[in-house]
Amino acid sequence: MSHCTWVRALALASALAGLAAAAPGAASAQGTKGAPKGRADEATVKASFDAFAVEWMGKMQRVEEDNRRRPQVSVGRATYRGYGRDFRVELKPTGYAPAPYVGVLRYEERTYRCSDASAMRCDVVSRLPVTELFRYQNGRWIY
Repeated sequence: MSHCTWVRALALASALAGLAAAAPGAASAQGTKGAPKGRADEATVKASFDAFAVEWMGKMQRVEEDNRRRPQVSVGRATYRGYGRDFRVELKPTGYAPAPYVGVLRYEERTYRCSDASAMRCDVVSRLPVTELFRYQNGRWIY
């Protein structure tokens, strides 16, 4: 996925979060109609987690770029860790008021082996599924 695609995905997630917050029945800043003041409805929380996940995966791509710039080199070969561009999210209610939701983010970690020390000609040599859990507390996502 190109940088432009990530930017578009982030913009879409942000727009969805804004639409969910402005939807009829959503809690307003004054707490009128909809969810009680201080509590977000599930659609708003889902939209915020979608946006958070896009941002998180953008950070993982930057980590991959840093890893590729500074690979581990041994006997003229380089290896580095990267991350798949695709990811899935789930939102699960907890039934616990202080942290009412858990967000589940799934993606793939990849190990690349390169035939040169500069990490220019590289192939994926292993894939590992990753599951990250985040709690929604006080209106934000926490690792």
